[in-house]
Amino acid sequence: MAFPLAPMDGIIRTLTCLVFPLPLVFLALALRPSCPPLGWLGWAVFGFLILIWLSVWLFWRPTEFRLSPEGLRLVWPVRQRAIPAAALAGAELLTCQEFRARYGRGMRVGAGGLWGGFGLLVTPRQTFSMYISRLDPLVVVQVRGGRPLLLTPESPGRFVEEINRLRVDKAAA
Repeated sequence: MAFPLAPMDGIIRTLTCLVFPLPLVFLALALRPSCPPLGWLGWAVFGFLILIWLSVWLFWRPTEFRLSPEGLRLVWPVRQRAIPAAALAGAELLTCQEFRARYGRGMRVGAGGLWGGFGLLVTPRQTFSMYISRLDPLVVVQVRGGRPLLLTPESPGRFVEEINRLRVDKAAA
């Protein structure tokens, strides 16, 4: 069963709209003939930002979360991460306020602002592997022997039910 990454919420969409045109600004600087020193800098920054865009899209931002009897698979355009069903300790749905009350404020380490937040979220109580495209609601997946996941799949309630059903089915088997 596939659960795509949820659509961006207003805050993430606004951040993406602000960050997205930056390479074009530096491309315009690079193409400006009246300022040769800025031209080289413009090309360098333009190239760097395009590399960041590509890395976020291909390696950081998952396209979907797949659940099967074997477990949970996080899918990116060029890679995948599999978590066996036996390692899934449970999942719960939290609002942003509930998450903050339980874990405290977090600091992101990784990519953020362009299509969501991806990488690590370090809070005073826990460090999460984070793959979010919105701030509310959030799904926390506990992983035995690993870092918990912070995800925002489409249909988050159904996703949590399916993870917990998978966990119960594996425990009964």
